[in-house]
Amino acid sequence: MAVCVFDTNDRTLLWNDTFLQFFPEHAGHVYAGEDYRENLRRFYLRRLPEDELSGMERYIEEGIHRHRHQQRAFEFDHYDYRVRVASLSLGAFGRIRLWRKTAPLLTGMQDRISPKQVQLPNQISADTVMALESLADGILMVDTQDRAVWANRSFLVLYGLPDIESLNTRMFGDIYIATWEHKQPTPDFATGLSVLKERQRFSGAPYVLALPQDRWVRVVELRGTQANGYSFFSHVDITDSRRQQEKLRQLTMHLESLAVKDALTNLVNRRRFDEVLDSEWRRMLRSESTLSLLMLDVDHFKRLNDTFGHPFGDEVLKCFATLLSHCVQRTGSLVARYGGEEFAVLLPNTDLPGAAKLAEFIRQQVENMALGNEKTRLVRITVSIGAACVSGSELDLSSSTLIDRADRALYQAKEKGRNRVVLANT
Repeated sequence: MAVCVFDTNDRTLLWNDTFLQFFPEHAGHVYAGEDYRENLRRFYLRRLPEDELSGMERYIEEGIHRHRHQQRAFEFDHYDYRVRVASLSLGAFGRIRLWRKTAPLLTGMQDRISPKQVQLPNQISADTVMALESLADGILMVDTQDRAVWANRSFLVLYGLPDIESLNTRMFGDIYIATWEHKQPTPDFATGLSVLKERQRFSGAPYVLALPQDRWVRVVELRGTQANGYSFFSHVDITDSRRQQEKLRQLTMHLESLAVKDALTNLVNRRRFDEVLDSEWRRMLRSESTLSLLMLDVDHFKRLNDTFGHPFGDEVLKCFATLLSHCVQRTGSLVARYGGEEFAVLLPNTDLPGAAKLAEFIRQQVENMALGNEKTRLVRITVSIGAACVSGSELDLSSSTLIDRADRALYQAKEKGRNRVVLANT
């Protein structure tokens, strides 16, 4: 990686040895404080043919403008390599320019990018070729039958083509399929074929295709840009942005998961419980089914905390949450930490006898559970449970009614001595 740093007035501050290897014309000449214009002047003196030297000052000013305002990396051919360059702001410190070699030039490339030495298709001018060859994006030119007649180097590299002759007036669909030859097809490749087929009927809109090795390209059609009906296709490598989007999506999902999960027990929290209850309530009303709720409370939890300490209390809650998750396996059910030592189990399409049976099973499993360590010895844990049920025919009720009924039943279970299940009166 070649590096050169400039201050806010475009004066050279520092550079690395690789910079001098990339641009040997600067060796022994560049110095700290040198204006970037002089840097560019040496570059163009070595690069421009004699008949273009008259435009030197314009090239330099354009280079200064790119340096100050460049937001997107671009590529150019330099000696025997394609070089990618980026200019990044350092805020109050100035800017940094970075260059890296992306790939050796293809055999015959120097001849092909020189319009004086290569026979071009009649449909494209030498000036157009030179302009398109300077782009980092792949450009494909097709005739009125969509057969490939010309492409820039970026396109050839993107699709693994050795030279421009390998286009062989093929349709782009055939080029795309050949790119996957000897590669393991993926569902994304199959999707890409469908997209290409659809594009034949609805051309014009940008579309995305998958390439081997988890690469992606965005294709934009520029139809009818030539008077003779020939068209250009822009192929932009969006692999980096796709990967960044995927990382962002995974991070967003992770953050959303954290937002609705209880950190201690790894169960969903009260917020998520309320959301699911509201959704299941509406579903119950539409289908006129039943919806049951268990409210559970670890007995004498404050005494456990005071006697054995909060770390032991946390261990009790985590073990109880794990047991609940194992006991409640029915699809659609939800186990949540409602708050403190109180938990809730939402049971869609479950009547009161079914909820009572599950509640008693949970109570028995907890009663058989014992926790402890060298300091606490074995400690028996029990739980009190209140169960309630509503049906879709009770249209005058709200979801809060179900919670109130289950909560009152839980209170009665504690009043009657704990370690029991009480069913709510309808």
